[in-house]
Amino acid sequence: MREINIVEPAFVTSFKCIGSACKDHCCKSWDITLDKNTVNRYLKSSQIEIKNIAMENIITTKESFGRWGKMKIAAGSNCAFMDEEKLCRIHKKLGASALSHTCATFPRAHNVFKYEVRNTITLSCPEAARQLVAQPEAMLFNETKTLQPQPNSAGDVNQEQRLISLMCSTLLKDSGIHAEEGIYSLVGMFLYFDKIKNDENRLEKMENYFFQSLDALNAGNVTPQLAQLKPDYNLQWSLLMLMQTFLASKTTSRSSSTLQHYVTKLIYLQAEGLEQNDVSVSMQRLDRAWNNKVLPWLHAHPHVMSNYLQYRVYNDNFPASENGTHLSELYLLTAEWFLLKSLISACADLVGEVIEDDVVNIIYSFHSVTKHDKDCAKVFKQFIESTKVNDDLSLIYLLK
Repeated sequence: MREINIVEPAFVTSFKCIGSACKDHCCKSWDITLDKNTVNRYLKSSQIEIKNIAMENIITTKESFGRWGKMKIAAGSNCAFMDEEKLCRIHKKLGASALSHTCATFPRAHNVFKYEVRNTITLSCPEAARQLVAQPEAMLFNETKTLQPQPNSAGDVNQEQRLISLMCSTLLKDSGIHAEEGIYSLVGMFLYFDKIKNDENRLEKMENYFFQSLDALNAGNVTPQLAQLKPDYNLQWSLLMLMQTFLASKTTSRSSSTLQHYVTKLIYLQAEGLEQNDVSVSMQRLDRAWNNKVLPWLHAHPHVMSNYLQYRVYNDNFPASENGTHLSELYLLTAEWFLLKSLISACADLVGEVIEDDVVNIIYSFHSVTKHDKDCAKVFKQFIESTKVNDDLSLIYLLK
């Protein structure tokens, strides 16, 4: 027998679907794929209502055993199996065991390794995003062991990548409400790691540099370093406009209307800079909103930003990448963090205060629109390349 380690954050362990109370349920607009057994079970069901709905609304694709069919769902429409109470007829009449794999598992997901399974949950689910924001200890990890005859048919954990990921998570966690200080620390760390990549004492030097960075962060030494940076408002403004234009084009995506509600507020503020022919006006207004409205709220909710960035490190296996460098992955994470920060700031400025529901809405709708689009990360990286001043270090201008 082989021992398998099961890891998951506390909010994943405690998560429960809230059914009809969900503000933006997952049975709308998205493709719902069905495996062969599920398609046949519904089409041949003894429940006449289920059978009739299946015959009218299942499209048989036969792409593979796991993708034998999909539900016919028009943009903005619900799955035909959803009833007037926003509950699933399949679950009601046939039981949970009759649900397709997609419906039975969403929003849960798993990163599987040879001797480890890391359970996670997608933040495109509003309730998952709410629990991450609402629970101070959401990113505390639970670990259990299970026995199975054979190891998983997956690669083993890359121990060096896992170590770097843990270092990233720790620095971002300890930066608290000042995420920019944690990100700034990661920039220096990645540059140093790249410098010693061929050193025979690499691991020892990596650990030493990490602890030096952590000590500097906790001693407040990063704050004056960031204070010396001059913001590049043109870079900030240009990157935001590119990302907003792209997001505005995703009109048929689930949650796009929710995200667009907040994007519109940000565009309104940025338009002020265009009217005055000075983009710094808009960026300085966003900065004031962050400092005067958002940061005081974060002081009362110090776990929010830390939880979100720790989740990204864990869920994305950050900074591992098949095609990019650690620094390029950090630039993408920083750009997305800067976009979320700007959306929250614009909303706070125009509404007059920070409301937890707005923070949750921004996070879940952003993830719903972008993290289920395989091309989004590539497009965002193209935007980053087009707005860089000289090199990857341009990312530090998003921290001011």
